[in-house]
Amino acid sequence: VAGTLDQVLFKQGTEVRQGQLLFVIDQRPFLAALQAAQAQLAAAQAALKQALEQVQLLQAEAQLAALKATLVNTRQQVERDHYLLAQGAVAQQQLDNDTATAEAAAANVVAQEAVVKNAALSQQIGIEQARAGVQQAQASVTQAQLNLVYTTVRAPIDGQVGLLNVDQGNLVSVNMPLATMSSVDPIVAQFPLSEVTFLGLVKRAAAAAAKAGVTPLNIPSFQLVLADGSNYPHTGTFRTLNRAVDPQTGTILVQALFRNPERLLRPGMYAQVRAMLEDRPNTVLVPQAAVQEVQGAKMVFVVGPDDSVSLRTITDGGTYGPFFIVLSGLQAGERVIVQGVQKVRPGMRVTPTLAPAPALPATGQTG
Repeated sequence: VAGTLDQVLFKQGTEVRQGQLLFVIDQRPFLAALQAAQAQLAAAQAALKQALEQVQLLQAEAQLAALKATLVNTRQQVERDHYLLAQGAVAQQQLDNDTATAEAAAANVVAQEAVVKNAALSQQIGIEQARAGVQQAQASVTQAQLNLVYTTVRAPIDGQVGLLNVDQGNLVSVNMPLATMSSVDPIVAQFPLSEVTFLGLVKRAAAAAAKAGVTPLNIPSFQLVLADGSNYPHTGTFRTLNRAVDPQTGTILVQALFRNPERLLRPGMYAQVRAMLEDRPNTVLVPQAAVQEVQGAKMVFVVGPDDSVSLRTITDGGTYGPFFIVLSGLQAGERVIVQGVQKVRPGMRVTPTLAPAPALPATGQTG
């Protein structure tokens, strides 16, 4: 609701609990509006009560009953006149007068029946209108109560509140953000996963679906490397996966949840996410510098026991840091040329010098 910010009940940058009162907007105008709505409701309820009493209809029905009684009496008098006239006890004029009176009484009954019908219809319309008035007044009371509730702003979650967007005493409008808060423990890390990696994970997860505790991607844990290069001390767990792949980047967003008891992580920070996507024991790795691609095939120069060079085709299974994963074509312990590959040819004899191998990624790092 719009109004004057009356109270700020927390310190900027501090943590608050869910349901804790944070702000109070001046409640006086909303209390007055609620009292006015309640008075309108009471008036509408009184009008409905009066309509239900049906005073006008009861009066019309009572008058109709009296007219019907009069009609009965006049008709009985006409019957007596006919009898007495035959006996010569009354004059014809008396019969004519009483007959006219009976006819007038019958006309009065018909007219009053129409009055009763109209009164009943009007009464029903009045009742429906009064009920609608009560419902409208009740809705106004409910809205006024909601507006009064909206003058108090409470924390929707446990988390940390940032800096104020508006100071105490200033006017605030509808939907104006007073402050921003976010959950800090646990905290969500969001990162993109390539479509190729995603497909591999889904296939492996499907194969392991019968196992208890398997997540949608079957990734047991995540690690964070912070902006200063240090490792975050707590591991994360899979939280959720976006519904669609971004067609522009070919990636899908993944969210992991990390404990943050030391409050080391803050919203908006940058970090590298590491995860062990697959465990391949005894895998053969070859430095990427040793691999040449010829017409779509990956090849390496292999140095044999007699220092002769041969060109061999390998099948790779993706990358792991600065290495290719070798599925076939190369055995563990074989020597490959990583420098000067442009100078050698198959069948040549070389004098090899052992070059230091590239550093392996840290445990759990993605390739």
